[in-house]
Amino acid sequence: MNRVVVSSWPFFVLLIVNTGMRTNTLKVIGGKRTVILGEDADLFCRLSEAEEFDQITWQKETRENSNKHNFFVIKPDGTTSNVNGLIGRVLFIGNTSDYLGSIRIRNVTLLDEGTYTCIFSISSGPIQTEMSLSVIVPPVMSVTGHVSPVGDNEVVLVTCIAAAAKPKAEVIWDTGALNKSLRWVTNSTQHANGTSTVLSQLIGLPTRTANQKQVQCVVNQSALEEERTLSYTIDIHYPPQIVNITSSQAKYFLCIVDGNPRPNYIWSRDVQPWPVSSVRIDGDSLHLLSLSSDLNGLYVCEASNLYGSTTGFLYVHTTSEISPACWVLLCLIVVASAAAIFLCSWYKNGKLPCSKVKAPEQTDQDDGDVPIRQRVTEDEEET
Repeated sequence: MNRVVVSSWPFFVLLIVNTGMRTNTLKVIGGKRTVILGEDADLFCRLSEAEEFDQITWQKETRENSNKHNFFVIKPDGTTSNVNGLIGRVLFIGNTSDYLGSIRIRNVTLLDEGTYTCIFSISSGPIQTEMSLSVIVPPVMSVTGHVSPVGDNEVVLVTCIAAAAKPKAEVIWDTGALNKSLRWVTNSTQHANGTSTVLSQLIGLPTRTANQKQVQCVVNQSALEEERTLSYTIDIHYPPQIVNITSSQAKYFLCIVDGNPRPNYIWSRDVQPWPVSSVRIDGDSLHLLSLSSDLNGLYVCEASNLYGSTTGFLYVHTTSEISPACWVLLCLIVVASAAAIFLCSWYKNGKLPCSKVKAPEQTDQDDGDVPIRQRVTEDEEET
């Protein structure tokens, strides 16, 4: 009997050592997760080795409730039960036969952020792992301009806001050609729910040079797939500058003035008004419908906006207009008159009025050689 006791003792000791070694290698595997607000969060949980378990219990310690408490239980047959909230938002996505206890939390909110614990209850006692769930929020971005009149003091030209973001967004400016003349000031505000709002203001002198120049607000944040760029065109107001009147056609004139906001135009004629039926006005343009002497005079273009006005002048001088048909008729009359003169001269004289008279040929005959009848006739003409 004593031999039996001695021989069985080493076997008992060996069995205890082997069981302890297996228990030390068994663990629960998990991992932290970061999701964007409103998305689903999958929390991974698996037993490292095959082992029978009584249940899988999920606990949480979140922004909503800082005390750790159970909220979801999974049985070996795959049935589940909700405890203490999240009813309808938690889904078992694991497989108990594979010792996989993963869950999905739908439509994550900021209140879901915190620490989650996955616990496998086995015969030797519970084993567990903890994992963090972080919720990030993309910023709500906007850019707003501030209309300013031309001046000598710095003002806020543009404001860029990246609101309610988690973590805080980074805001910088791309000012292009105005890089040396503008600067920006950035401030941030932390909110109770963990989000932050960043406000950045672009500051500079309100000059005509800066007007209509484009600047860009560039926002970077981890919830954004790529940096976002918000463009804005600077708007500086100033009175109308020098008037320039141009003519694209003989009867069409344009009044060109640089001003912001765009000037209003008034055309007039000095001393007396123009004939209404002969002139058409369309904003900055003057159209003379005909060219006649009754439209002669000094025309005035006045451009004005909220900040001032300026004036330009146009002098018009023309004679009565002759239509192309009249010119053709006049040419026909001249040609017909010339032809009549030529024909009349030919009919009366037998020669054209421009024909040269041929001089008589000279001979070597003396007066004595002239016939008597001819000389008598000449003597009679002399008496």
